[in-house]
Amino acid sequence: MEWISIGRVTKTHGLKGDLKFYPSINETWVTKIKQIRLSLENPLINFNNYQIHSIRGKDSPLIIKFKDVDSIEDASLLTGQTLYISQDKFPELPEDEYYWFQIEGLKVFDESGRYYGNIEEIIRTGSNDVYVVRDDEKELLLPMIDSVVKVINLEEGKLIFHPMEGLLDDTAF
Repeated sequence: MEWISIGRVTKTHGLKGDLKFYPSINETWVTKIKQIRLSLENPLINFNNYQIHSIRGKDSPLIIKFKDVDSIEDASLLTGQTLYISQDKFPELPEDEYYWFQIEGLKVFDESGRYYGNIEEIIRTGSNDVYVVRDDEKELLLPMIDSVVKVINLEEGKLIFHPMEGLLDDTAF
């Protein structure tokens, strides 16, 4: 089972065990999650599982309350930790839509089979995402538009793109 980071708790809020929660994703369904895992470093080795009692607020930070964390002293032990949820708790997406954790790490090839590196970062621009593709020496900014990205194959772990005119001009590829 894979655990996906959805944000961090930073500091206590009030005296009754509430914490400030900074979500790293903008999905409204996150506020309906009940089971989470908290960890400072690795959600597979050093972690604690918690049930969410409530999440409130409209803007970041949200205020989060965990079941059985009822004092500022208990809450202070959780500050600075990252919240994780199991990947299987993420809602299904429509066909040809993907979560960031499915895209990051994909190997990138052009239509002729030339390898360019792995997707290491996603820049959200508002109109379309831009995938940052890096190998050991070079970087390519790949816009997530239909005329460029042709195939995303999660099973094979790769993305195939069309190197349209001007896309590779500023890079050393």
